[in-house]
Amino acid sequence: MTRTSHVLTVSVFAVALTGFANAQADPRAAVLDQLTGLLVGDYFSAADGGASEGRPIYMRIRRVEPPPGKRHALYAEMRHDNINGELYRQRLFLFDETSGPAAITMLTLAFEDPAAAARLIENPAAARALKTNDALAPGCDTVWYRDGAAFVGRVDPTTCRITGRRGDQRRIEAVTRIEAASMGQLERGFDLQGKLLFGNAEATLYIWPRVTRK
Repeated sequence: MTRTSHVLTVSVFAVALTGFANAQADPRAAVLDQLTGLLVGDYFSAADGGASEGRPIYMRIRRVEPPPGKRHALYAEMRHDNINGELYRQRLFLFDETSGPAAITMLTLAFEDPAAAARLIENPAAARALKTNDALAPGCDTVWYRDGAAFVGRVDPTTCRITGRRGDQRRIEAVTRIEAASMGQLERGFDLQGKLLFGNAEATLYIWPRVTRK
């Protein structure tokens, strides 16, 4: 090896190490790794916590292949009654990886082909090929904050406004708390004057215990 090639090799190696060290030292990347790591898992509601009375919801969140330029993408699936039950809802979660570490914005997308999306549990690499669209109105993204060993995600009712089925304007508040043992959720709706339209007045989170599959 010539001296020139040796110097070039050492320089390239040094640049690579510097890039790795910068990635490791980036607090935004570390916090996002921790948040997504906590979100991944299986959760099972009680019978009174489902979308239909007496029908529990089984929820799975899995890592899938992220789109170009992203490090993280999560697939969330809800089914009635059990892990193999009737499909209720599917979402793709992406993250603003330039935000944080104090606040991380999560984007929520819906799938155009639910049957293809359901196969992401077994084939996470297929996520890039699936077409999606915005699942939420502008201003309704979840913003995550650290709370000790947990994270709390909030949808701000001052920015999240939707149109109800009767054409009325509503403000939506949502809170999600994710920790090692469980996920807690709250969703409430208000009219523009602040009157509670749905959800509990005490702002009590409904708890989804995390389950371990064997």
